[in-house]
Amino acid sequence: MRSSVRNLFLKIIRDKKAFIIGWSIGLLFLGFAMMTFYPSFSGGEIDQLLTDLQPILQGLIGSIQDWKQIPGYIGSQIFDIRLPLFIGVMAILLAVGLSVGEEDKGQLRTLVALPISRTKIVLTKWLAIVAVCTITSVATVLGVFIGVLGIGESVDGSVLLRLGFMTTLLATALASIIFAFGIATGFVGTTKAVGVVVAAGSFLLTTFAQSVSWLEGVAWLSIFHYFPAATVAKEGIAFGNVLVLALLIAVSLAAAIFFFRRRDIKDT
Repeated sequence: MRSSVRNLFLKIIRDKKAFIIGWSIGLLFLGFAMMTFYPSFSGGEIDQLLTDLQPILQGLIGSIQDWKQIPGYIGSQIFDIRLPLFIGVMAILLAVGLSVGEEDKGQLRTLVALPISRTKIVLTKWLAIVAVCTITSVATVLGVFIGVLGIGESVDGSVLLRLGFMTTLLATALASIIFAFGIATGFVGTTKAVGVVVAAGSFLLTTFAQSVSWLEGVAWLSIFHYFPAATVAKEGIAFGNVLVLALLIAVSLAAAIFFFRRRDIKDT
């Protein structure tokens, strides 16, 4: 049985090889490319232009003061503003593919016919999600590190470790929510819609809550609210944020196991 689970995990990773390589290269390039812009941002050439920007749009560019130091720039411009969009898309594609995507193709019915319990099937798929999120997060951090070296700067390794850890946790939490809904219901369209609402809705809420007063009170509903990257880069990780994301993962995984064990699987 243990061998079967291991083989299933390795099969999932092999099947997702192109996905993993593609997203890793893309996120590595994102981190590298954004660091090459740091001299322009920190030099003050565009300070006046951005100072005149409407307050409601400030959440889309971050604090100008964060651009003056490497940790603040990495946290705000890469991990706080741009990365969530990519992480959201990746999480949706990954979670949908490993849940309703396989069921829609008739592959999940074949899988549940194997001598592996449904609980172990869910756990193995979830571990594959964790592995993919970890690999892509490491690639992002590596891209940032290479970019920092490329512009002749340096950054404390603990800053990148903190950001990498929280990125992995955030991506896993987001993918776990979508995966749980898909594996528990089998509804393709609805699962995709849930993923878009959670990811895009969270991004918009977190972005505009910084300048729209009536949104501040509901900012906690955004999953991105629990990864304030600029603060993580400059000050460290808040235990409460880790706890919330960990609870989201645990509840999602428990729900996925509970409902998947009790539902019929579509043939095609």
